[in-house]
Amino acid sequence: MNQSAIPAPATGSDCGDAFHRWYYDTGVWEGVRFLGVPCLKSVMDLWNYQEILQELKPGLIVEFGTRHGGSALYFSLIAQQVRLGAKVLTVDIEDHLLDPRLLSTPGVEFMKCSSIDPQVGQRIAQLREELPGPVFAILDSDHRKPHVLQEMLSLREILRAGDYLIVEDGNINGHPVLPGWGEGPHEAIAAYFELHPYDYVKDSARERKFGFTFAPDGFLRRI
Repeated sequence: MNQSAIPAPATGSDCGDAFHRWYYDTGVWEGVRFLGVPCLKSVMDLWNYQEILQELKPGLIVEFGTRHGGSALYFSLIAQQVRLGAKVLTVDIEDHLLDPRLLSTPGVEFMKCSSIDPQVGQRIAQLREELPGPVFAILDSDHRKPHVLQEMLSLREILRAGDYLIVEDGNINGHPVLPGWGEGPHEAIAAYFELHPYDYVKDSARERKFGFTFAPDGFLRRI
């Protein structure tokens, strides 16, 4: 990406949304790299995640949606610093874009299948019994509402009080980007809370910390 060709962000009364739309609509996030591997996220969210990991000290990190593997690599290196022996389980239906370095990274396990395949839940349950500490899970695969809702439901019997769940890309469908995209993660979160209103508390302070997030209403602490 030619960074010099990116227009400056708009200004106005709602600076957070203006910067969010600029960051998203110009594709800045598509140029994010971690150790040279594409990591298609907001850098503010990435910083927020490492702060959460430092506080949580999870034994297991679960990622739905691997893509190139940049975020899984990022999570694995941080995890090893905050809890010795921590592991990352990352899941995707495809592997043709996967950076080969990820598969040789200690403490990373890749599953090629749908995130809602029953074998994924079984593997998460097995790993959490093997690895002490809480679980940090992040959903970033198929962004359609039914799929995200099913992911959340599939984790319901696995995640426990004290675990942390991130539901990414709730910013699409006009929250505030990509209006008209259709119901996605934001609507899936609302639907889940209608079904199970007392499973999670929304970590609003963490969500607001850096001004905007790709995961509005998606910073969730299991209670």
